Amino acid sequence: MIKIRKATSPLFQLRPERRDTLKNSIDHFMTTISRQWADPATRFFRLKQEWEEVTAMLSSITEIAMHPAYQQIIGMGSIAIPFIMRELENRPAHWFWALKSITGEDPVPPEKRGRIGDMTKAWLSWGREHDYIR
Repeated sequence: MIKIRKATSPLFQLRPERRDTLKNSIDHFMTTISRQWADPATRFFRLKQEWEEVTAMLSSITEIAMHPAYQQIIGMGSIAIPFIMRELENRPAHWFWALKSITGEDPVPPEKRGRIGDMTKAWLSWGREHDYIR
């Protein structure tokens, strides 16, 4: 963590939200790659960011789910489930393939498949039942 002296740092001339973003960026670039990847949250959010950026304009669910970053999230196993659940709570997206692959379950009734809102509700309910969401 970088220590910043208020009196002399140009960082404190920025708006607080910009200052925090810049400070986090500096901290990030001062952390070794191996340490960044050792933290599951950091790894998940980096992979998620890459996956979203690259697949944003794709319409094929297969192409979206087969992206290497998404596959690496699946490869994280059950440690990724709480992060995926938080993502679903904040913004429904195509996390269903990953959840089904990781958990081996599918709480979505057949008549609700293809409806992102209903699928999200089913998985969030599953997450609460299995203590991934409080």
